[in-house]
Amino acid sequence: MTNFQFLFTQPLVVHLGWTLLHFLWQGALVAALFAAVRGLTSRWMTARGRYVLACLSLAVMALVPIFTYGLLASDSWQSAVQVAPMPQSQIHWSGNLAAVAPWYLLGLNNLQHALPWLVLAWFTGVVVLLFRLVRGTLFAEHLRSKGTCAAPHDLNEAFKRIAQKLGVVRPVRLLVSSIVEVPVVIGWFRPLVLMPVAALTGLAPRQIEALLAHELAHVLRHDYLVSVLQRVIEAVLFYHPAVWWVSNQLRMERELCCDDIAVAASGDALSYAHALADLESSRPAHARTAIAATGGSLLSRIRRLVESQPASHTALGPLTAFSVSLIVLSVVGGVVVKGAQRSSGSVGVVDRNEIWVDTVKRGDIPWEVRGLGVLTTNTTADLRIPTLQANDVKPGQAVSILFADRKEVAHGNVTAISSGVTDGTRSVDVRMTSELPAGVQQGVAVDGIIEVGRLKNVVFVGRPVIGQTGSEIRLFKLERNGEQAVRVKVEFGRSSVNTIEIRSGLEPGDKVILSDMTAFKGYDRVTLR
Repeated sequence: MTNFQFLFTQPLVVHLGWTLLHFLWQGALVAALFAAVRGLTSRWMTARGRYVLACLSLAVMALVPIFTYGLLASDSWQSAVQVAPMPQSQIHWSGNLAAVAPWYLLGLNNLQHALPWLVLAWFTGVVVLLFRLVRGTLFAEHLRSKGTCAAPHDLNEAFKRIAQKLGVVRPVRLLVSSIVEVPVVIGWFRPLVLMPVAALTGLAPRQIEALLAHELAHVLRHDYLVSVLQRVIEAVLFYHPAVWWVSNQLRMERELCCDDIAVAASGDALSYAHALADLESSRPAHARTAIAATGGSLLSRIRRLVESQPASHTALGPLTAFSVSLIVLSVVGGVVVKGAQRSSGSVGVVDRNEIWVDTVKRGDIPWEVRGLGVLTTNTTADLRIPTLQANDVKPGQAVSILFADRKEVAHGNVTAISSGVTDGTRSVDVRMTSELPAGVQQGVAVDGIIEVGRLKNVVFVGRPVIGQTGSEIRLFKLERNGEQAVRVKVEFGRSSVNTIEIRSGLEPGDKVILSDMTAFKGYDRVTLR
């Protein structure tokens, strides 16, 4: 017998195999109870309460296999339930059971022999996922020093003020990164908040402060540590879909909790909602698609903030939760068939209350570029503009200069645009043509809006989630009856802050879905209900 075969026959491997199989029904039961409790309490339970419930459910899922393994490994349990090969001649049952018993024992015996291979497959999956977790953690730590620079003084002061207001007593650093595309928190022992350059150049100061409050809420709640533990549980129990479902609910509720804290700190839910939408629209299309697979609750978060209503949650009923385990056992072929049906042009169903629809129009739209910077002297300012947008900036264009916590607006003109690129931005020099507000001095941070021009007599629509200048994507266009939408190819031209030019694919009067429809990428037609 080889060492490999000897390892396969060890009780540890056998007990572990049975533990993994038992968790199929145990995990489904925990998910069903979680869904039932959440469904019964959805009318009054807060996001924080749902988050705690999801944490407890995931913790139970992690502890149940440990308890099961201990029970299976105990001497009393082994003597009570041990299954061993038994010759048919030793079975003395009467009636019809005599014909069934050998097949039953044969099935158990075959399953017993297959357990080591199941354990090997499980172990391989765990190693792969843990390796990905370690690699991701190391990459996150690498982001501390790669492509980062110190945040502007005014932004740092606002960051400290928000941290003090939220009660964050741990030291937290703030850096600006040219790599990350959304604000992120890195580390638990030495937390660091990274703010993307795009956010600083594309959002108003009040919106930036709301986003910082959201990230500081993660620090306050120790979410980074919880997230690491959550990913470890996902890696160990990766084979059970119910684990991923509960874990995904936990992630969504975590973001809602931090949204509530950010709104309480900023006092302006609408401004924060606009910050989320603007930040999403400023990211590259490929990044939004990748993120949307795990952060698909962005639309419901924004609706929840704007409408001041709790985000709607569809509770996974006990029967549906239990069917998750059946997917693991017997519906692999059904998943393949379903995928084939979706790719063959079947019709999907969309809730019209969960999508954004806009009407295509013809007319003039403003063309503006926004950038953050600093007042270099009493008559000049320096703005940082993303490289792609800076190509449209020309000397002589009018600039409106806004100051933090002030209503006054100063005016100026572009005098020069640098050719060098730093952290994905170019420098734009501005000379003031109006008096500065009283009390404004050299070195203060400013928000500049450059009037690049005006797009006249163009076909345009609100910028969709995945819309970028000069891109070509497929959108769902509503049919005349408004009951169905068909996918069409759309070519975009130039874009402004909230609108984008249409070069081909749509006509004035057409209604299109602007929401992220990644979940329906396999459909050419959807039905609205």
